[in-house]
Amino acid sequence: MSYIRLFGLFFFLCFCLPIQPQTKRALVIGLGEQLDQNWPKINGDRDIKYVTEMLLDVGFVEGNIITLVNFQATKTNIVAAFKRLTQLCKVGDIVYVHFSGHGQRMTDLNADEEDGWDESWIPYDAFKKYCIMDNGEKHLIDDEINVLLFAIKKRIGENGKLLVVVDACHSGDSSKPIGNRIRGVSNKFVIPPKMYIPNRVRSERWLILSACKNYEYNQEMSLPKVGILSYALYCISKEGHVNMSAIEDFIRKNKGPLPQTPILTGETDKYKISDILK
Repeated sequence: MSYIRLFGLFFFLCFCLPIQPQTKRALVIGLGEQLDQNWPKINGDRDIKYVTEMLLDVGFVEGNIITLVNFQATKTNIVAAFKRLTQLCKVGDIVYVHFSGHGQRMTDLNADEEDGWDESWIPYDAFKKYCIMDNGEKHLIDDEINVLLFAIKKRIGENGKLLVVVDACHSGDSSKPIGNRIRGVSNKFVIPPKMYIPNRVRSERWLILSACKNYEYNQEMSLPKVGILSYALYCISKEGHVNMSAIEDFIRKNKGPLPQTPILTGETDKYKISDILK
């Protein structure tokens, strides 16, 4: 092939073929109801409105936002939604995953936690205590979440960006100090010595924004009655640049009487929250 033809092919590939744009995709989960009535009442389902509005304002489109609310958010449906999102993702995509609901610590079955307890998201069909209806398999533990997120990261590649927002606490109290509901319980989910040992991919190749430290309480707003982290992101995004300083300031001013410190972990050296929510 002549140099002229080679140059022509190079020009066509570089300038004429359409460039695949980054697509913004999201999975938003919110629970204010549970199958097990022993869970204290919270308002995670009310967060959905604010989170989806925020996402639309920063360039996400409705067709690329998967939502699961209350009874839709069973363990099976959440895992299926993660897998559906993964299949839709392409290299370079920007992905936002949000969970608003209860959090609970439960027995660590594969000895990968220093304190002996896994953290878990509580789907609609998870029970507060070990019972015939739930031997622990209904909880979505951090080991499983890690594997699901790793699959998304593998699809979007190094240039893709993934932000996970958790408006829940890993352990807390069911009381309501000064009108602020708390998204967690002091009761740990204790599993007898048996069960499965899940696979663990030990890396956070994404950003994960949590409403509080794992030993703190995550308190809801008094007005409106929604998650404090979800509402912080909603309000701050309308003002412009979303960053940890603004989030910390918002929570400090609007939380209840208990200590609460939002934390950001993962690939904080590679990109920022504002790279996703802009």
